[in-house]
Amino acid sequence: MFAIHAYLAKSSTSYSIERLASELSTYFAFETKNGLVIGSSTNPFTKEKYLIFRWSGWSFTAHFETGRNVVADANYVTSVVKDCPPELTDCSERIRFVFAPDANRDFTNHIIWAIEYLLEIPDAIVFDETQQTIIR
Repeated sequence: MFAIHAYLAKSSTSYSIERLASELSTYFAFETKNGLVIGSSTNPFTKEKYLIFRWSGWSFTAHFETGRNVVADANYVTSVVKDCPPELTDCSERIRFVFAPDANRDFTNHIIWAIEYLLEIPDAIVFDETQQTIIR
């Protein structure tokens, strides 16, 4: 399992879980013929809703997060990544994708498509948690 974060700079367009659901449903619509089922759930601790994109044998979740935890994580990123964009310190919103393991690499394209979605968000700062790097 690994996660990719897109920290949304203040100049980014406003996001919400509803907007994320709408955009990702449209973005991955072509995959419904390949068994994609889109659902949602709620984190029992934070009561925050998140999305689940599920294919036979694999899935990923999409979260829209705000607040202190996002700010703390952004500060952590600035402490571990050299040449971090300065606007990251002002981020209090992010989109986080958590990918299930894919040992056979059957879903590599799906991961790439999801990351490309994040990279297309204007002014988003995309962070690979596993590699501890900013994706440009």
